Amino acid sequence: MTEESFWDADEDQEIVRHGEFGLTVVHAPHPGNAATLPAHDPDRAREFVASFGTVDAVLEELDPVRAVDAVPLETRRDLDLVSVGCWGGVTEIVDPALGHRGDSFPVLEQAEALRVRFPDAVIVASATIDYHMTYGAWAIFHPDGAGLFAAGWHGEDHWDFDGDIAAVVRSFGISPEDLAAADVDLDADVNVFHWSGLAQLALASVAPLHRGGRTMSAFRVRHTEDATFDMEETWLEM
Repeated sequence: MTEESFWDADEDQEIVRHGEFGLTVVHAPHPGNAATLPAHDPDRAREFVASFGTVDAVLEELDPVRAVDAVPLETRRDLDLVSVGCWGGVTEIVDPALGHRGDSFPVLEQAEALRVRFPDAVIVASATIDYHMTYGAWAIFHPDGAGLFAAGWHGEDHWDFDGDIAAVVRSFGISPEDLAAADVDLDADVNVFHWSGLAQLALASVAPLHRGGRTMSAFRVRHTEDATFDMEETWLEM
């Protein structure tokens, strides 16, 4: 551990796996998929990242990044990079600390914390990690109370699941035609359900998904001690 982080691993240690991770907050009134969102607000992005539950301190603000670009993950030092987009009522954070493999659930923890802070907001969070198979976690919350959480190894037993899929579909107004087009089968077993598809449909019902032409603020942060421990286990250990 150094004064600037809680890491035990050297900053040049190679990351041994990859994945996708992000959390989106859509405040009321939800703009809808056809909306044109305003430009990114860097001031709000700084405020949001400093208050996010996995972040202990913001060490540096970097040059803005394109919203379509993934956080580059090559060495341990890259795990301290977080990007935030604030486009009107839509806020999105891309943080490697959202990824884990089942001993704890940062996707759920952060989504639930934001649900308390912003009771009028839709919150959709997800993280998938590629091992010999894919581990994924998803949280989808609607302000009317409908919500769900699912996490586990694709195709394997013993998933963590809580919530009501049908209630989520109703609350977001997702049609049978939309479900079919996204290949989301409501009768599929939890361990093979197309959770990413459902999460995208939920987001598309309240905000535009298109990220082309948008920018996000980028930060180098010190993650909390707990988040750092989880990231070492998730991203660096074989």
